Amino acid sequence: MDKENGYLNKNYFCCVCNEEHVIKLSKSLVKNREKFPFSYSFLHGQLKNILTTLYLDKSLEIRAVDVQELSDDDLFSKDQVITITDTLMKEVERLRKENESLNNQLVLLNKRKTNF
Repeated sequence: MDKENGYLNKNYFCCVCNEEHVIKLSKSLVKNREKFPFSYSFLHGQLKNILTTLYLDKSLEIRAVDVQELSDDDLFSKDQVITITDTLMKEVERLRKENESLNNQLVLLNKRKTNF
């Protein structure tokens, strides 16, 4: 666990690519969630052609896994697009808030610096 940054590292073995992956999950993923487990999707593999969806509980433990190997003619289902988009939008919002917080801290540091 990376306590300083608020992340948990989880190990996951992919049965499609036969590799062990370390997934870095932000603890903030569980904030404001009403239903568990929730889905967390990502692409991996040499060509980013393996779609993995992890189903995570409130403690960010992996409860189930769905793996699909994509080919050139595969289309994402509506549910997959919603899941991927939801995950990405939440991460974008988390990063926006983190950026805002860091900018505020920088302003405070600069104010303190000019007062000395």
